[in-house]
Amino acid sequence: MGLYREVLILSFLVQWATVLPQGMKEMPVNHSTIGFPRLPADFREMAKKLMSTCFMKGHQVPVMNNSLNSSYGKMMESPISIFPELLSSLAQSFPSHSNLQFNETAEQQDSAWNIVEKMWNCTNMGHIIDLMRNSTEGPRCFMRAFMAPLSWMTIMQNGTDLNKEDLTKLLWVAKPFLETIPPSSFVLPVFSQSSQLVKMMKVFGEVFSVLSEEQRNAIIVWVKERVAQNEFKCVLKAPAFSILPSGSLKKIPVPKCPPRMLWLKANVLTMMGPFLSRLSLEEAKTIPKEELCEFFRTPDFSSSFQNVSGMQPALGRILFQRLKQECSSSDNFTHYMDRLGSLACFFDGAPSLNLNLSRKLLSQIDTCNNPDIDKVKRQLVQKILEKEDHSSSPEILLSLGSAVSVLPLSRLSHFTSEDLNNTLTSLSQASWSPAQAKTLAKKLLETAKNISGEKLLSLGTMVRGVASSLLKNVKAEGLLGNEALKTMSEKMSSLQRTALLEAFRRDVNASELVKRLPVSLLSSLSLSTLEKADLSSVNQLQGRGWTRAQSAFLLKKIWGNRINLGELRKLGQAVQGVTCEMIEKINRTDALEMAQIINESCAWLSRVQICCTARKLFSSLEEQRPGYFSNINNSELQSIPAMLLIHLPVEKIQNLSDAVCPAFMEMMKQVNLSSLPNSSPARYALTKRAIGCLKGNVSDLSAAEVLTLGPLVCELDPVWISSLNPPALNSTLKALVSCRYIQQQHREHLFRLLTTTYGDPVNWSEEDMRALGPLLLLNDTVIEKLPAKSWIKSYLSDLMDSLPSQPLVPLPKEFRSWFDLSALHRKLFELKTRSTLLNRRKRELVSTLIEPTLTYIEDLKQWNVYWTPTQLSKMTVQTFKDAVPTLGEITNYSTEQLAALRAKTLEAWQSVSMLNESQIANLGCICQSFSADELANLSIASLDTLETLTACNFTQTQRTAVWQAYERVAGISVAGLGRLEMVGLGQFICGLQPGQIDQLSSPSFREAVEAVGRVPCPLNFRECLKEKAVAAFGKPETWTEAQVSIMGNIIAGLSVVELGSLNSTVLPFIQPSAIPLIPSERLAALSVSQLKALGPDNAAVVTEAQRAGLRVDQRAALDEAVGLKTARTEVPTGSSTGISNPSSGGSIPLPLKGGAAVESMAGCVLLMQAIALLLFGYIL
Repeated sequence: MGLYREVLILSFLVQWATVLPQGMKEMPVNHSTIGFPRLPADFREMAKKLMSTCFMKGHQVPVMNNSLNSSYGKMMESPISIFPELLSSLAQSFPSHSNLQFNETAEQQDSAWNIVEKMWNCTNMGHIIDLMRNSTEGPRCFMRAFMAPLSWMTIMQNGTDLNKEDLTKLLWVAKPFLETIPPSSFVLPVFSQSSQLVKMMKVFGEVFSVLSEEQRNAIIVWVKERVAQNEFKCVLKAPAFSILPSGSLKKIPVPKCPPRMLWLKANVLTMMGPFLSRLSLEEAKTIPKEELCEFFRTPDFSSSFQNVSGMQPALGRILFQRLKQECSSSDNFTHYMDRLGSLACFFDGAPSLNLNLSRKLLSQIDTCNNPDIDKVKRQLVQKILEKEDHSSSPEILLSLGSAVSVLPLSRLSHFTSEDLNNTLTSLSQASWSPAQAKTLAKKLLETAKNISGEKLLSLGTMVRGVASSLLKNVKAEGLLGNEALKTMSEKMSSLQRTALLEAFRRDVNASELVKRLPVSLLSSLSLSTLEKADLSSVNQLQGRGWTRAQSAFLLKKIWGNRINLGELRKLGQAVQGVTCEMIEKINRTDALEMAQIINESCAWLSRVQICCTARKLFSSLEEQRPGYFSNINNSELQSIPAMLLIHLPVEKIQNLSDAVCPAFMEMMKQVNLSSLPNSSPARYALTKRAIGCLKGNVSDLSAAEVLTLGPLVCELDPVWISSLNPPALNSTLKALVSCRYIQQQHREHLFRLLTTTYGDPVNWSEEDMRALGPLLLLNDTVIEKLPAKSWIKSYLSDLMDSLPSQPLVPLPKEFRSWFDLSALHRKLFELKTRSTLLNRRKRELVSTLIEPTLTYIEDLKQWNVYWTPTQLSKMTVQTFKDAVPTLGEITNYSTEQLAALRAKTLEAWQSVSMLNESQIANLGCICQSFSADELANLSIASLDTLETLTACNFTQTQRTAVWQAYERVAGISVAGLGRLEMVGLGQFICGLQPGQIDQLSSPSFREAVEAVGRVPCPLNFRECLKEKAVAAFGKPETWTEAQVSIMGNIIAGLSVVELGSLNSTVLPFIQPSAIPLIPSERLAALSVSQLKALGPDNAAVVTEAQRAGLRVDQRAALDEAVGLKTARTEVPTGSSTGISNPSSGGSIPLPLKGGAAVESMAGCVLLMQAIALLLFGYIL
């Protein structure tokens, strides 16, 4: 049993009382000793992972002598005996590096590690903690990392019995563990004393920044429960129980808390600290005025909101307005500005501030990231510049700090390199656009042909502007092994990272390079470099950010084609390389354990891996016991990961007995349905079975009962929902807000139900809008009709910011979310760009169209695509010049818009031929408006410019012209293109003549093939690239999973024979972008078994034209690969369930009754956090 699972189990054991599990013998906890807990199975892995961070901080791993290791190894009654073992393991994993600066001298090492030997005289954890606190930094780090998991386990087991002093010690030691514990395994102890709660919250506040949103919300609920019990003598949920000496449960007569318990008193607000930034809007509104104001006057208020990011804008505005209106007068509120912390991000009167207050507010909002904050910064900067005499003086740079990033290029270019160097600290921390970063880096580096590692690191965020030609010559010394390299490389483009790796490869060998690279650079390593790195152990893969192709290569090299079950848990991100062939070869008796271990890495699994694991598990269980699922019990069902259970064949889901309803419902409450196709019959079957587990008439179901359906709520038929009683109906509709997908045939009916229940959205209150707003996306027309009110503009901006970011490449229809944001984008554009005037005589709103200004353009960003050609043509030349880097980033202009922007370009710079390279890079996708002749005559000598342009949608003729321009100006030949050039060319490599592909350097092509494979070149060009790939990697039938993965779109150049020769095991590793590019007649040459092996993601992107060329059995195989194996006729099109089959396209009559009762328990995979919060709110 793993550490996290052990902690989870312990949390249930202490829900009503602190009881030690049977068979667990800890030393009693009293005022002087803290006993050792029992060690979980994966303690070594967790402790080693934490201890390795000490090495990365610069603390040298000590090597214990053999005699000590031998004698300590006999002391198995204490966890201390494992310490030397882990130290030895670390020493092997992290051999000394010549370029890494350790914090301790040799003499300090010898002296410090005398303390470690004293550990063996310690009889309990308290003694070790005291020893640890009195030791020097190096040994203390390793000792604390080792003891951190044990300390948290001790708190979980003995929380209520710990005195204040011992609790303080344990929390201090446990902090590193709390910073790394996964959200799914995060559980909290039961405390009864307020002083213990304060101590716990202090530590949680210190690790707030690394906690997930799920963990933060869990802590808020946990605090509320403790406050309810301690201060209000009531419970929030079920009646409390105590455990009698006999072992039986006795109900404690504690009343349930009132629905609106005013629990946020001043002392609780102080204790909550940064967690106040995650309160619900309702909680924030109901804080008693006198308590809020008392808290506002305390010294702790400022620290509670210091550098707290991610606060909901609506919450920030509510708290800010309450403090402004209730806790001070409007006249003197600005005096408290420096105490507001992150609440200053929501200051609403920036234009009215004087110069001093403008400067003060600007310093306060430096780290804000809420919508519209850049607009506020621009207003403040403009106010400061208007009052200052010299807008380009060094004093201005110092005054603006990192807010200087809101200045346009025309202003930034006026500063001298001396001015910039004098304010390098603040400039290096600002957020820059690529164009700004290039302008500043060019000024700072001037004509330098080489750059030192120290200088590179000093640039901070401006590193994005450093030319790749400089980066390829930098020295590894001072960079490799430096923690700052990780942050710096995360800011770099793909080309810059490639250039930096080229430089490092010259200085260090492949093995050393792989060991010391940060994650952000590791993913850019080629398979050729990995092959030279001599990685031979799974231990060397732990904790690294491998790509799917790298993972497949490394696992094949280390394991061959068979899974090593004992090492499976160690893979981490490398689990992406586990193939279906490996899964299929696992012994059937090990299938369940394998599935449970793989489930722990669910965040990294592909859909095909999930399907293969489910198929192997289900067949193994049936082989061991025929009819396994027809007579499965609750514990057996619970042992199957929910991620896999949803892939159970439809007929087996339908035949699950009522006896397993408790386990089934527990698993469904928080299951993630995203691995199922949107029209999968399994969605229907799961929902039907879950509804069958509810008892009573539909109209009698409570909100809590309906919400136990979890994400399956999203599959309910609106007609069934309409049969619920009003409270349940209200909660269900609000739960639908969190759905990632709603069946197409339900949307119109659901929106009708929404308007029937709440009225026309045009007339909704702000409260209703915030509760139900995402459901407006069901109807584009109603979004367009929303009135032009300021709060609606604010809400829609908040909504836009809260929605999941859209993938750069749209997902296939079967795995696409239901959000269509085009209407929302258009409405926000309208609200932001129309000047609304009040006609006093007619008392009506009159909107007037405005022309683009710099303020509007910078505020709109990608939404500038909605300007009409007429509006674009009215833009002033100066506005266009200042805004061109922003306008140039938009890739989807219409032909008419591009014509208007081309005209504006000629107006600004007279002729395309007169553009310099910086202007070309800033114009970006506006260059799509240039003719082939104009593009061929551009002055492009830099790969960085080509990388900027490659994001745009150029025609094949234009690509050829751009390549010719680069070839002419840079003076480079096809044969001279190295890896860096091939990566930098991007789509313009398609501009070469097909016959020139053979001239490419084979070694460089092998290194750059992954970048080349991302480009969608024409078919004849792909065929030439395929020939080059065959020359570099061998015949296609010999290609491995990793090689097929990095080939990308080159796969679409394979002939009929070559495509048919591919091994079925490699087909899931084809990049989905390549599938639609395969000619229909070639795809049709794939066998039925090959089509089945494609996997869900690849099978789902087959186009209708490709599908039309397949035989009936091939189309069936394709459906099976997607996850639509069950024929639509096999799933009833009508039943006594409240759902409609997504395949049938119609609605189903509704059930009036369900089946067995339901119990509740925590799930494993979080998808519907909002549903859980709604359920909690209902219980209150």
